[in-house]
Amino acid sequence: MTLKNARIAVSVITGLLLAAIGAVFILLQPRASNETPPSKATIPVAPVDLTAAYTTPASYFDQITSFPAWKTVPRGEQVFNHVTFQIGGMICLWGGGNASAGLVFPESRPGIPMHQKFDKLYLLHGAFYTSPPGSPVYEIVFRYADDSSATNQILYGDDVLDWYTSRGRPVAGPTGPNSQLAWHGDNSGDAAVQPVRFCMTAVKNPQPLTEVRSIDLYSSKGRSAACILAFSTTVSKEAK
Repeated sequence: MTLKNARIAVSVITGLLLAAIGAVFILLQPRASNETPPSKATIPVAPVDLTAAYTTPASYFDQITSFPAWKTVPRGEQVFNHVTFQIGGMICLWGGGNASAGLVFPESRPGIPMHQKFDKLYLLHGAFYTSPPGSPVYEIVFRYADDSSATNQILYGDDVLDWYTSRGRPVAGPTGPNSQLAWHGDNSGDAAVQPVRFCMTAVKNPQPLTEVRSIDLYSSKGRSAACILAFSTTVSKEAK
């Protein structure tokens, strides 16, 4: 190889190395600050209209003077853990703690209209008063169009927790595999208002290809009273 050809070869190799280093440098650069980050997609669900089933409408939340934290509870369309809910009030069921204090809720709320097929039912809920872990709080019963039914038991600790929580401590969520903390906060700015939380539970429908005509709710007659804010359903490909 002549000296001239050697110089050309060295120049080519040097150019290729510089190009490679430049490409790596570009790849390692941080994303521009004005670039829009990828959005967190929500789970495709259909919020259930519970207007006729609520024992207390959301418009009354601000007037619950015995539990002032209720004025901090979200209402209207909300997204928790990528699931969209429509909060229009609350359904409360009988609990021994409330009953002993003179606040007696209905023992059941049967016949909540559904008229749809779905794969999962998402519950946004909490509880009045604590119970031992694993204690049944309420039952949710799917009533199918073929007159069959399926009962699901909601357990304290696994699925739902007391909606009051301790100030100054980390807010814990339920421990069950199908449940998680949905929301917690104290937006009132009032130091006397205790922080609150609500949980989310995904209840799998064992018969997703059969229309659920209605849903019944039954208190388990324990210490804790169920407090349900919203339902949402998600439909599987098989159920369409």
